[in-house]
Amino acid sequence: MKFILVVIILVISLGGCEQEKHPNVKSLVKDVKIERLDRDVFALDTLNPNVKDLYQKYGRYFDVYAQGVLNLGSVKSPDFPELLGVFIKDPLMRELADSVAVTYGELDQQEEQLSWAWAYYSYYFPEKVIPQIYTHISGFNQSVIVDSAAIGIALDNYLGEKCVFYDLLANPIPMYARRKMTRGDIIRDALTGWCNIEFVFSPKKNDLLSGMIYQGKIVYLLEKLFPNAPENWLLGFSREQEKWCIDNEEPMWSFLIENEYLFSTQQQLILKYLNEAPFTSGMPKESPGKAVVWSGYQIVKSYVEKTEATLEALMQEQDYHKILRLAGYRP
Repeated sequence: MKFILVVIILVISLGGCEQEKHPNVKSLVKDVKIERLDRDVFALDTLNPNVKDLYQKYGRYFDVYAQGVLNLGSVKSPDFPELLGVFIKDPLMRELADSVAVTYGELDQQEEQLSWAWAYYSYYFPEKVIPQIYTHISGFNQSVIVDSAAIGIALDNYLGEKCVFYDLLANPIPMYARRKMTRGDIIRDALTGWCNIEFVFSPKKNDLLSGMIYQGKIVYLLEKLFPNAPENWLLGFSREQEKWCIDNEEPMWSFLIENEYLFSTQQQLILKYLNEAPFTSGMPKESPGKAVVWSGYQIVKSYVEKTEATLEALMQEQDYHKILRLAGYRP
């Protein structure tokens, strides 16, 4: 089976207030129903789980979940019902499922946010598929998985930064990561995962600059899908972290140039600056992890302003040195 996993270990109102500067997408808004696989799995008889009915309801996605998230093999395997039974009667998993059920009784707000986001997505990319959204319990595995026409969200990874479960893991989740494991992060993470797969990173040169600008493009795309959301939310930053980036725009850029990091192709260095972290290496602890993505985002905004590139043309452009050159970015 071919499927794609997106790892994002990874409450505000983002809904449909229209402003004149944004396209009118009211005619494209459709109701979104999030399918609750998490509920259905833990409602099964633990001794004799009815896998057939679940497969009939969820189809391919149930198999993606079973294989890619739970690592239990195909749902068609003779051993699968027994293995699933072991998972759903595990005391920790049942307690976790209860916490998810209490925290996420309904997902009306997330469904409304998605309705508007997909309307904007359809406006900008009318030929693109709109995926079905599912929720599940992962056992603290991937926060978001993306298949060809589906997004799966692990609600156990969005129980809030004070969730006691995160302390009990063999490798407790650090506080900087927990800060983005809240109700308000769900839809941004889901759309980020989807956009990363729909608009794949395929640079002419795989250096830090290209990665910065690519992630900046994803943030810019999210800005178009959530036009009323604050920029710090789009970036996954706190307001204080965003302010730090604004106040240190020039020193941050100078730091990258002086250390000859921008055009480095060393994967270890690239991952250090583009992966989640408590703060950005070489910068003060007040800086956010991935602060350089903020710089990439500024470059993208300058590029679009200077070239008047359409959103589709921007997302297709893979020459990131060209984007920098035409952006004329000079902090």
